Amino acid sequence: MSTIGDTPTMVLGFDQQRAGEEILSKEEGELGVAKRLIVSIKEDYGKLADVVVRAKENNIKSLRQIKKETNKKEPKVIWYDKDGYERVEVYESEYEMEHVDQALKFVKFTMKRRNDRYSQIMIVTTLMETSLHTLFKMIRGRWDIENSIFNNLKTECGLEHCYIHNGNAVEAILCLIFIASNIMQLFLTKRLRNRYGTQKEIVRLLFKGLYFLKYRKEYSFSTA
Repeated sequence: MSTIGDTPTMVLGFDQQRAGEEILSKEEGELGVAKRLIVSIKEDYGKLADVVVRAKENNIKSLRQIKKETNKKEPKVIWYDKDGYERVEVYESEYEMEHVDQALKFVKFTMKRRNDRYSQIMIVTTLMETSLHTLFKMIRGRWDIENSIFNNLKTECGLEHCYIHNGNAVEAILCLIFIASNIMQLFLTKRLRNRYGTQKEIVRLLFKGLYFLKYRKEYSFSTA
């Protein structure tokens, strides 16, 4: 789980698939991991409460019903020339889901591209007061996790390599990688204000600076 948007790309937490346990509990791999991760993040950060979920399956009766009802409505708003799309139609409904204590919002975004191709995204969210524009940015921002965060972790932080195979050790290595990545992202965005090249280049310059401090007296200093 990570941040999205115009903030540093921070990893908030992670969990691993537990093949044997998930077969017994009939949980699908990523779904089981996601449920555990949400619980652990809530315990760690305390105030994690609002959620936005992409609605893809029709295996929930209340979701099937609200889809039908929403499809009969007129668009709540229509955006033109929006984020690379020629037109975006937004449909909105409120409904209740079994085993959920509060009302939910169902939103459908239908996008027309300039090549006349259509696509749509449907979401369910607890964010009742958040603007439709912000919800649209959030659900589209999920691709940033794949394109930016995962890509950076694999190409710049060594996540593509398995350094050890013991289960506890793998988790420890992942924690160290994520901590180092978070610190680097904060340094690059907060201290350097994004005025830098690649992350590897920054690390090279840091090593060079440490070398000078160690072997060149003119770069040495005293804190006495």
